[in-house]
Amino acid sequence: MCKNIVCPLCQSNAVVFITNKVRFDHEAEVYRCQACTLTFLNQDSFKFPNDFYEKQYHQTYLTHVEPDALDPSAYFSKMKQATAPWAKKFSSMLKGHETIIDIGCSTGHFIDIVRHKTDTIYGMELNEKEIDFCRNTIGLDVSNAPLEKRFKENTFDYITLIYVLEHIAKPIEFLTYLKRFLKSKGKIVILVPNIEDPLVSFYDIAEFKIFYYCIEHLFYYNKHTMYRLLTETGLKGDVEVIQEYPITNHLSWIYRRRPSETLTARKGVPDILLAEGANIEEWSLLWDKFNSIYKQFLNKNGYGDRLWCVVGKD
Repeated sequence: MCKNIVCPLCQSNAVVFITNKVRFDHEAEVYRCQACTLTFLNQDSFKFPNDFYEKQYHQTYLTHVEPDALDPSAYFSKMKQATAPWAKKFSSMLKGHETIIDIGCSTGHFIDIVRHKTDTIYGMELNEKEIDFCRNTIGLDVSNAPLEKRFKENTFDYITLIYVLEHIAKPIEFLTYLKRFLKSKGKIVILVPNIEDPLVSFYDIAEFKIFYYCIEHLFYYNKHTMYRLLTETGLKGDVEVIQEYPITNHLSWIYRRRPSETLTARKGVPDILLAEGANIEEWSLLWDKFNSIYKQFLNKNGYGDRLWCVVGKD
């Protein structure tokens, strides 16, 4: 038990301390609730800069692992590749007449893929540099204005939160607020990291855990806690556990114990120099098989690094 620490989701005080060492040598207290299994940061244990997302997140903080974040154009190109599988998954849900808004759209890499699949699409972003890029470079309707200043209630068929909800300090209030802008049959699509990531919950890699926990991710959901959060906000739907990163990324962490570049981490074939004349196609097929078997193993045993949620008011 930890004195005076209460789970923000179920209000239980049956919480256990995990660590206070998080990414980039920051200190923040990480706890896990024994009652509902939510993992969360004690938001009183560290100082969060007031203009963090407006000016600091991509310009200073994120550049530790992603130098291209300093250049919106380069970051857009890279992240468009990284988010393409999720944009494709979402696009398959569309019929072509929907009105959509992507919350926390960054450089617009996700909605730039999706916008050709639907009628009207908007973005909301706090980072001033990225808003300018979205508006003036790729021609997206993106603003940092509150939704009620831009739209009437019951406007959207879909509201997307792609790697956003884990950043939100008050998720119940936030989702309740977003519901106002959904049409009666509208859906909120949520993509978040899953605390049942095998690199956290299956392997024992101290370096990864320090990297995984970070001051900008305030909550670490699993399937159970996500369903509980949705129930608290009156949202219903499906929560799917998915493994995004391939076996090669896990092997890299096991042996190198440090993060890889964004796109390299998602490559299914290891960066190994092959001899001249080696059958590259067969080599790639072999790793495809390894990855398929590995993901089946993880799924069977309840592991996966992502939660994909499609939920609505009823």
